[in-house]
Amino acid sequence: MKEQNMNYLNSNSQPVSADYVFLNIRKRILKLELEPGTRISENQMAEEYGVSRTIIRNAFARLNQLGLLTVYPQRGTYVSLIDLKLIGDLLILRTAVEKEELYELLSQRDDEKIKKLVKELEDNLEKQEAYRNKEGYDLEFQTLDSAFHRAIAESVERYNLIKLLEDLMLHITRWRNFDVALGKRMPHLIDEHRKIIEEIKGGDFIKAQQAMADHLETISEIKAKAKERYPQYFVNI
Repeated sequence: MKEQNMNYLNSNSQPVSADYVFLNIRKRILKLELEPGTRISENQMAEEYGVSRTIIRNAFARLNQLGLLTVYPQRGTYVSLIDLKLIGDLLILRTAVEKEELYELLSQRDDEKIKKLVKELEDNLEKQEAYRNKEGYDLEFQTLDSAFHRAIAESVERYNLIKLLEDLMLHITRWRNFDVALGKRMPHLIDEHRKIIEEIKGGDFIKAQQAMADHLETISEIKAKAKERYPQYFVNI
């Protein structure tokens, strides 16, 4: 999971903005290009991005607030280790929110709303199929994955709940790289999405909620393998 490309200028080779630097470092952390436990410095990043240390310092502060960087006084700044207990708690929280969305959707028995959502989800799923044989959690697939879940939230006007959790869910995004790659889970993710659609079409909110819970629970099967292969990436608990 080492990074391959050290050129982080934007596509037009123009001076990069503070937001670009923050978002790009965040992306590298989430994709595990900057590996958990890696020490990084303001000087190093300022040189890579061709910006001042002030811009890097501000980016580091924002990433620290998100829990993606950890600052140790007198020791330096490190990419935060992955806390599987936190991931588990966040998955429970996300599952509760999305199960409630499905309850609201299906208990209303609004056939037109359900039909419209199902069409949107099936169109999304058709695009997901292009990534079935990918080994990693591809960035383009992440976008489709997020849009799939966002459509369900928006169908019951609950997307604000997802927005409230957005920063916390970054930790789940980073975890997904292990879940997908080590568990060879890409085909399963797509099939789980299909199962959710089928249960929504069936109209049974209990079955739909269970399909969602099965889809989101990713800790139990893969955590032992992840910690065995990459023990240095995880908080010891």
